[in-house]
Amino acid sequence: MEKRIKLIFILTIIVSLAVIAAQTYWLFNQYLYLLQHIGNELFEKTLKVAEADRKLRDELKNKNLYVIIRANMEMEQNSNSVSETKTGWNFEIYIITNENAATDAPVYIRYDSLYIDSLYKSGKEIKKYQFEIAPSGRKHDAYDALDRFLVNEKCIFTTERLDSLLRANELIPIAIQIETTDSTVWNPDKINHTSIFRPALEVTYPFNILQKQQFRVSYSLNVWTILKKMILSLICSVMLSFLLIFCLVYQINTIFRQQRIEELRKNFIHTMIHELKRPLTALKLCISFMKNDKMMQDTEMKEEIFRNSHNELDNLSSYFSKLRDVMADDLENIPLNISIFNLKELIEQCIEKQTFPNDREFDIKVDFENDDFEIAADKMHIENIICNLLENAVKYTGGKTLIRIVGRSAGDKYLLEISDNGSGISETERNYVFDRFFRCANATEKNIPGIGLGLFYVKLLVRAHKGEISLQSTLGKGSTFIIEIPKKQ
Repeated sequence: MEKRIKLIFILTIIVSLAVIAAQTYWLFNQYLYLLQHIGNELFEKTLKVAEADRKLRDELKNKNLYVIIRANMEMEQNSNSVSETKTGWNFEIYIITNENAATDAPVYIRYDSLYIDSLYKSGKEIKKYQFEIAPSGRKHDAYDALDRFLVNEKCIFTTERLDSLLRANELIPIAIQIETTDSTVWNPDKINHTSIFRPALEVTYPFNILQKQQFRVSYSLNVWTILKKMILSLICSVMLSFLLIFCLVYQINTIFRQQRIEELRKNFIHTMIHELKRPLTALKLCISFMKNDKMMQDTEMKEEIFRNSHNELDNLSSYFSKLRDVMADDLENIPLNISIFNLKELIEQCIEKQTFPNDREFDIKVDFENDDFEIAADKMHIENIICNLLENAVKYTGGKTLIRIVGRSAGDKYLLEISDNGSGISETERNYVFDRFFRCANATEKNIPGIGLGLFYVKLLVRAHKGEISLQSTLGKGSTFIIEIPKKQ
């Protein structure tokens, strides 16, 4: 049975951890998806701002230019001239600043080597650029690269202008850098840094393809923005995880309770057999004694035998009465016959009924506010409560026994305290002393008779009076049971 329980524990824990791990993996993938989605939106907005910056620089009146361009696509042909292979673009660009031009747009002049020679001879300031770039796959890309180059010549790109445009579009970069790349970059790109706690995004945009220049914009992504979009999934996942953990704990707790109930059942049967042997042995002894005529003539011995047999039968009847009440485990099944009686006199009667061992010394003190201390309760049940607590005080005390009973009135309640100087109860066992069939380790070690129903029965009767019972105990020094019963029943 224990092996099966351990196997169930292990399998349950493994399955639970697997489910939680699957939920965590799903949430993490959803987090990455949203991070990618937000990054894509940020990337698209940045590209729009970059195009706006390019258009703005193209419209600024910083420079008026004459531009002479010579461009050609170099090709390779195979032996049969059936197919052609592009090897790259070759640009030869001459730029002359036109101080007196009436237009703001660059003036493109058809390439003419003689005209260029004449310009050089005239002493004009001419900037010459020559670019050889690998093919991009589309003719449009090459002319787009040329256009970006000319826009940058007319109005140089600055990070300050781009930063103000980004902020005007509610984009807050943490850094903007201009970079020169080793190879020609044709298209914008983005890099996602998918950190759980500090996600970031970098956007690169080639603003001057021919001169291999690009800018890099860095963004810090807000984790809380992503989590807000995941709030429903997070709540459902957390609730399911807590429900799973609760079911796991409840299952384990139920199995432990079933184990404990099984142990209590075995202990109860064992204890009950042991307790039934005592009255049966006393009755057998009584019957044997009655068969012997000579022994029957011994009056003193006869009275002692009959008294012991009667006490054992009373104990057996008390056990059966307790079993009947506690097995019902329903306060409504314990009827109360409320009457007004003197509690101090009832306690004195309970003390007289107790059987005290002859080899021990007993000192019992009863302390009440007055001799006429009357309460309204069920007299028979209150008597059973007091007798049970007195019996425990006698059983679990060795040597000189000191028992103190205190009764007083406190507001709308009656208080009754029964103290002893017995062995006491350990801190770990105090929470279980009122449980059904529970017996302290000290009682089982010393083989003290009992079936573990006394205190449970006492608590049942106190609760039937809508009262409370509590315990104060120190191991090795003794215990005090405090009973509170409402005055109005």
